[in-house]
Amino acid sequence: MTATVAEACAALEARGLLERQKRNTFERVEPYVRALIGRDLPVDLQAFYREHIYAVGEFQAVWPNWNDHVGWRSPESLITELLHVQAVPIMGDGCGNLFGLDLASGRRTPAVYFFDHEDGFEKPHYAAGSSVATFLLLMGDHDRAFRENWPDRWELSIDPDIEMCPRAPALWFAG
Repeated sequence: MTATVAEACAALEARGLLERQKRNTFERVEPYVRALIGRDLPVDLQAFYREHIYAVGEFQAVWPNWNDHVGWRSPESLITELLHVQAVPIMGDGCGNLFGLDLASGRRTPAVYFFDHEDGFEKPHYAAGSSVATFLLLMGDHDRAFRENWPDRWELSIDPDIEMCPRAPALWFAG
């Protein structure tokens, strides 16, 4: 059985790997993002916003920032940065690259892909998770896997469907 976003967040929180924003602004964020991207949000993206994630390990969530005194404090481009490749950013790697949720495939549970800032986010470079939930779980183990030198393709134990993402290959096939 595939984990839901809420279940993945609960598992990461129990391990001390998930940080939440102080306030849950889903009621403002959802219609704002819907208007920016010009379509209904995929269910996984709604679930991601409902969980008001701030960070998973060292990876920070991408969120429009609402302030009761001044309104939206972040530029629209924060959310629209990947629209030209039919994706919505959900997390950054701290180096300017983005992980974006696929809007192109039409899948009920869209995949998450890595987009490189060095090529202007022109295409997804590799699949980072076959769903938002598995992506979050993979991010939770990313640093530990590197530190402990886990074997190649360790990601398959968490996300057995990562090799079937339609827009880009899994990291080990990306070249």
